[in-house]
Amino acid sequence: MQISLFQLVLAIALAGVSFAHSSNGQALLDRRVTVTSENQPISTVLDQIEREASVHFLYSPQLVQASRRVTYRSTNQKLAVVLAQLLKPLQLDYEVKDQQIILKRQVARSTSMLMPETDEPAVATVNPVDQTITGKVTTNTGETLPGANVVIKGTTRGTSTDANGNFTLSVPDGNVVLVVSSVGFLPKEVAVNGQTTINVSLESDVQALSEVVVVGYGTQRRQELTTAVTSVSSKAIERQPVAGFDQALQGQAAGVQVTSPTGAPGAGINVRIRGNNSISLTNSPLYVIDGVPVLPTYDRELSIGNQRPNPLNTLNPNDIESIDVLKDGAAAAIYGLRASNGVVVITTKRGKTGKAQVSFSAYYGVQQLRKKIPMLNSQQFAQYYNDAQTAAGNAPAFTDINALTTNTDWQDAVYRSAAIRNYQISLSGGTERTKYYVSGAYFKQDGIALNSGFDRYNFKLNLDQQMGNRFRVGTSLNLSKTSNNGSVRSELGPGNSGTVLGALAQIPTIPIRNASGTYSINPFQQFDNPVGNLLETRNRANIYQAIGNVYGELDILKNLTFRSSLGLDFRSQIENEFITRDYPGTQNANPANRGSARTGTNQQVIWLWENTLTYNPELGDKHNLTLLAGQSVQESDRFTSGASVSGFPSNAVPYLSAGTLFSAPFSYQDQWGLMSYFTRAIYNYDERYLATLSLRADGSSRFAPGNRFGYFPALSLGWRMARESFFPKDAALSDLKLRASVGANGNQEIGAYDRFSTYSSGRNYFNGTSVVGGIAPDRIGNNALSWETTVQYNAGVDLGFFKDRLTLTLDAYLKQTTGLLTNVPLPLNAGAQSPQITQNVGDVQNKGIELGINSTNIQSEGNGFNWSTNFNFTLNRNKVVNIGTLRNDQGEEVDRVIIGDYTVTQKGAPLGAFYGYVMQGIFQSTGEIAEAATQPGQPKPGDIRFADLNGDGVIDANDRTIIGNPNPKFIAAITNNLTYKGFELSVFFQGSFGNDIYNQNRTVIEGMSDPLNQTTAVLNRWTPTNTNTNIPRAVRYDPNQNNRFSTRFIEDGTYVRLKNLTLAYNLPSAFLQRIKVGSVRAYVTAQNLLTFTKYSGYDPEVSADPFSSVGFGRDFGVYPQAKTYTAGINVTF
Repeated sequence: MQISLFQLVLAIALAGVSFAHSSNGQALLDRRVTVTSENQPISTVLDQIEREASVHFLYSPQLVQASRRVTYRSTNQKLAVVLAQLLKPLQLDYEVKDQQIILKRQVARSTSMLMPETDEPAVATVNPVDQTITGKVTTNTGETLPGANVVIKGTTRGTSTDANGNFTLSVPDGNVVLVVSSVGFLPKEVAVNGQTTINVSLESDVQALSEVVVVGYGTQRRQELTTAVTSVSSKAIERQPVAGFDQALQGQAAGVQVTSPTGAPGAGINVRIRGNNSISLTNSPLYVIDGVPVLPTYDRELSIGNQRPNPLNTLNPNDIESIDVLKDGAAAAIYGLRASNGVVVITTKRGKTGKAQVSFSAYYGVQQLRKKIPMLNSQQFAQYYNDAQTAAGNAPAFTDINALTTNTDWQDAVYRSAAIRNYQISLSGGTERTKYYVSGAYFKQDGIALNSGFDRYNFKLNLDQQMGNRFRVGTSLNLSKTSNNGSVRSELGPGNSGTVLGALAQIPTIPIRNASGTYSINPFQQFDNPVGNLLETRNRANIYQAIGNVYGELDILKNLTFRSSLGLDFRSQIENEFITRDYPGTQNANPANRGSARTGTNQQVIWLWENTLTYNPELGDKHNLTLLAGQSVQESDRFTSGASVSGFPSNAVPYLSAGTLFSAPFSYQDQWGLMSYFTRAIYNYDERYLATLSLRADGSSRFAPGNRFGYFPALSLGWRMARESFFPKDAALSDLKLRASVGANGNQEIGAYDRFSTYSSGRNYFNGTSVVGGIAPDRIGNNALSWETTVQYNAGVDLGFFKDRLTLTLDAYLKQTTGLLTNVPLPLNAGAQSPQITQNVGDVQNKGIELGINSTNIQSEGNGFNWSTNFNFTLNRNKVVNIGTLRNDQGEEVDRVIIGDYTVTQKGAPLGAFYGYVMQGIFQSTGEIAEAATQPGQPKPGDIRFADLNGDGVIDANDRTIIGNPNPKFIAAITNNLTYKGFELSVFFQGSFGNDIYNQNRTVIEGMSDPLNQTTAVLNRWTPTNTNTNIPRAVRYDPNQNNRFSTRFIEDGTYVRLKNLTLAYNLPSAFLQRIKVGSVRAYVTAQNLLTFTKYSGYDPEVSADPFSSVGFGRDFGVYPQAKTYTAGINVTF
């Protein structure tokens, strides 16, 4: 209740006859309230407390400067604590009278306190020579601090900072002292001393400020967390010029490994939290976007040139407020059956009470190929190929090497400098009852390869409406349209349309086009022209997506809240491809068959309905309890179809109807459902002893009715020793908390109908008189299938030093995944076309250590030099504990081994282990060959000698062994942020250490057996006059199989990368005040600026099979990473 100054004085006088904090008043002050305020006027915060605590405030808006803005958070705290934390920085006190709380100034030191803050002339005497002070208030980490109070010491004359931390204040003379304060920060006094610009940095008040973390169906203060949760701020995301937020996660959180396996615009990102858990199912985490769970799936049936689009790219990174990564089993258990790989909770920006704020941001940049691979020129290629021909007993292909005049650099022809740009505008604000956030954005990224790119349109709307005192409604909606040009084929081998590999392997002795204008091709071997491949392929995939929900909240009782939400994840993908008649790979084909087109659609609708009850009972002074109970129903319906045709008479009509040779179309539909119940209790005693207990039950339609429900419990405990009376108060160690947890999660990501047997038509048979059509089993089902279960144990410690200027978080974990869903062989007489069955067989283990350090290294007053550092380190060890058994030819039961094209899955080995031959050097003479184990192909001097590991005297498949590990020994990242007088510098390094890469490209471009271009490394190949080398001879057709998968092609994938370098300048607040602009920040950024590695390929951050559970770390024709330079500006009004 707002009252006049006279009424306030009268109320205080009447209240003076009774003791202000009587027993009734004490009961009132013991009431518990939850308050959340983001840059809101103090009057709005007081109104919120009135509703929560059923009290009434009496105050004068002029006296307390009710328009001042504050940022404050408190969860289930006593009213007395809230008032102390909220009012003390504002230099306010209070008295209690019955159910009324009367606000007043702490000490009245000057008659100027009676001067109202209005537009009318002040009553008090004002020095006519006032001077204007401008400045900015920031945190000790350099972030702007809105709503901070700047008051002349000894008076109530002051102001508050705007949304960007800027303030303007008139002072009577140049010798006054300013008191700068903000809720959650320690106040600071600054002498003016004639200065006209004063910038102030406030240090966090550890006792008053506690970061709020989203933990799934609720929030917790970080000080009360008992699980492993890492938060990533919006600023860390926004500074990187990337298409998706998942790319910006790289290096931001301990325990989270993020790799960009390909540099193709819009392509998928590989995110792993604490290692790989599954052999055949997804290892990607569950994403929860504003309460809507999204599990990214990269569907192969609509792959775009084998560049599957990233479904997470539909979200605009600039709309994100925070990202919280739930890493351990206890934190993720509330999401049950889908959380075995961890959970990433994304909260988007919402409106705040106050004036409307318009923000505009834009950047433009240039991308370039990070490095070129050195290849042979025309003369060098001709000499190499002549040597290969001669070694095979053939005539040389080039009679006069020096006469060659064409020297095409195919890398220069395929790659280009490409633009990247982003534009966004947003409007946010609100009243006490209505808050809104609206944004629109456009992002476009041209690929560094010809005819490739990605663009996106976004619209974002978040609304929150207070309906009366007890009911709230709102919505979160994200609409997007993305378009991916996937003309580049980056994962296909030679002899077809592998354009990335083609840019390396195509020979330099031919031009891009012939004199007739047609594309030239390799005269020795059919190998497509990479430029023609790109320009004559038109492949476009448009994805329309809507993710959001609507909700209603009702305060049934004072501490009991019911929430119901209805969510939607709608996705429609439409893909069209047309390959023209001029495509190089079909130039020699029958003209009637040239030209092809295909189209495909994939539409999925996922509905989600969730209901929760949250209860915060009042249990006394030191007991704090939050109870949650909820129910969730989710349903999915997906329909996919496609068709293709070839034989186009011309390129004029690139549609199916113009083709003449039709292939059989396809279509299918799948549906699944999930019904869930969950509960959680969060308890702490005096913020010292902490406990969280949760349980989720999930029933999935993917499993048989008798095996449908899974139960996922979790328990976590914490002891905040810093709250104990024996903990030293003034020691270097300022905070200490111990944590321990255990939790179970599941993985259900099999196909919707994988438990069923399937049948195929077209299996004709003879009935004795004629051939008739029939069907036969294709795959044998299994109603005993169940989910994979992951149980994770975690122990952690949180430390703070020097009043938390240095904080350290250390976690150790053990994660056991059991019941792996794998294909087990069946006897041939089982009757199925596919002689295998899916069963729950096998276990995988991950264990590791995570370390996160945040430090404020240098902190200066005002506009001085500030320096902070963030560092994280992750060590993870992965191994297969069990993969089942089988009987060998002797009838003995032995451990099962799954051998892939270049990997092995076996007991004791890490997932994805490379499996091949061991190279032992180069044969130098026929004598060495005679003494060595027999190798097929009649080896000659200059061929590779392979190790006979089983000692049987023959080199064959039984001599293969584990020759590499694609899993890094550890990953690390470090970010340094420096600020000085409006300038900002951010330097971000990240790296991967100890992982191996299978560089399969070298089997083609260093194979020295085909008429394809080679790298300059082959200039050191073995010849009779150059024997001191580890590179074999050149010989056509490779009779010794020198190019078989061996240690020859395994390389060290260790790298350290300057991932992001940003230099920014914030225009001075005094200048901005004159032009009526809130803030202007201009910046330049370099992404992937420097990479330090021994890897010989384009980039060590690579994988030709990025979403395979066991087949990662292979480089084969993968679209290279780009180096990016951008310049941008952020403006708020």
